[in-house]
Amino acid sequence: MRLHHIAYVCNDVDKKAESMKQLLNARCLGVSVVDEFQGVKILFVQLEDGTKIELLEPYGDNSPVQRFLDKGGGLYHLCFEVDDLEMTLEKITQNGKAMVVKPPLSAPAINNRRVAFVVIDQNELIEFVE
Repeated sequence: MRLHHIAYVCNDVDKKAESMKQLLNARCLGVSVVDEFQGVKILFVQLEDGTKIELLEPYGDNSPVQRFLDKGGGLYHLCFEVDDLEMTLEKITQNGKAMVVKPPLSAPAINNRRVAFVVIDQNELIEFVE
């Protein structure tokens, strides 16, 4: 398991990416992508050390990140890359301290790789990507 990216919620992914380019010398990894199923517009940027930041903007009326943005936005979740998504989910939830909130689904912004979302310690969102 290794860190894949850090997610950051903002009101405009393109403006935030431009700001990160100027302030942090980040570079865009492609163009923004709309994930209608998850209700977000996504744009990845990468820092000089290789760290990826997933910029998330609410998309549509029922975006799950809108409420988070209404509270100020900012750091949203960590995403870890794993070899076996099902095994990881089974292992992390077996003690009852983690709950799967979104079962495995295809993520258009990550080349349709499978992802799942888990809540730990009752309010911390973790994403896993296979």
